[in-house]
Amino acid sequence: METISSQVKAECDVNYKDGVLAAVKDGTDKWGLMGTDGKWLMIPAYKSLSYAGKGVFMTAGKRGTAYVDKQGAPVVWPEKEAASVHFFKDQGRYGIQDKNGNIVVAPMYKAVLANFSEGLAFVKDDKGAKVAIDESGRVQFAAPYDVILPYHHGLAEYQRRVSHFNLGGFLAGALIGSSTHSVYYDDEVTPLTYDGVKRGYLDRVGNIVVDSKNDAVYPMTEFGTFVRNKGKLGFVNRKGQYLIAPGSYTLDDGLLDDVDGFVSLKDKKNGKWGVFSMVDGAQVVDFAYDGVQFLGAQRLLLTKGDKNMLINQETGAFVAEFPASVKWMAFLLDDYTWCWNDKKEYAIVDRNGQVQYRAAAGQIQDVKGFRNGLTPVKTKTGWGIMDHQGQWIVKPQYKDITMV
Repeated sequence: METISSQVKAECDVNYKDGVLAAVKDGTDKWGLMGTDGKWLMIPAYKSLSYAGKGVFMTAGKRGTAYVDKQGAPVVWPEKEAASVHFFKDQGRYGIQDKNGNIVVAPMYKAVLANFSEGLAFVKDDKGAKVAIDESGRVQFAAPYDVILPYHHGLAEYQRRVSHFNLGGFLAGALIGSSTHSVYYDDEVTPLTYDGVKRGYLDRVGNIVVDSKNDAVYPMTEFGTFVRNKGKLGFVNRKGQYLIAPGSYTLDDGLLDDVDGFVSLKDKKNGKWGVFSMVDGAQVVDFAYDGVQFLGAQRLLLTKGDKNMLINQETGAFVAEFPASVKWMAFLLDDYTWCWNDKKEYAIVDRNGQVQYRAAAGQIQDVKGFRNGLTPVKTKTGWGIMDHQGQWIVKPQYKDITMV
């Protein structure tokens, strides 16, 4: 079975296999694309340049936003396949039309609460009742909620009006449509936070899977979500069944690896961190550590006192030991990453903890994550691209470089 991480890796490898190395900003402050042979594929001409997916790049310039291929030729970005029906408005009421413009339901709804997704939508009917309907307009169940969102992978989020939520995870979203956001396209892992939105989840027949009456419900991931109630925190799967039983844990400032399905939790009793699987709820690391960092590539960094231990996340086996003062960048989907100390002495390390290259203090000013064994590196002369042995593939001379 294809895993989420294999899907992400396949997408990240597409451009490199197609001869695209990186987006590069030159001395004119414009972005272009460089090929794997070190030559320009797309001459720098854009204020911004980013990968949109499916071999298409999004650019911004004097003429606004446009989609282009790797040579800069204009292309039409394939739109997401539209639903077979959609709402239309006439004289203040909403009806339903099919793709050909034929009226399926004459205008009668007072409001559209959530558009069609996975065959269902939410509306306020002619009597003002909030209900779910199918694509023919048949009422499926009552939905008396303040806010309700379209279905996503079989679940619809409903809310009681409060505020917004921010979840920074280790991965997901931008690539495969999850409710979290991907950092496989960045180089940082951000902590989990909760801001008080009162949310719950409905299944496709209107049953409450996760109740908003809990003290706190986090947004749904591909595996499930966290629920806090009466001072206890637990994790439920997408059917609302507890995998991690409620306990005296704290999630805030923890980290989420929603590629491989792991989360770090702190035990309120001893103040130590452990790791749980969001797949089956098993605790894979005891509450014995001062810090946990998910590095990707089945690697985990556990901090205890003045030591950082590199661990094989899959087997739990010890790999290598480093001073806790050494900072790490995530491997993400590569076999190599950067670490550095307070003196800004950078080193490239492989998944076995072996140092492949060292740079003296001051030699390197900044780095970005590895992709396909290559990494953007900044020196006094600008940004370049280096391999895992410290050899320059593109000499440092540019204002910025982003692997695509």
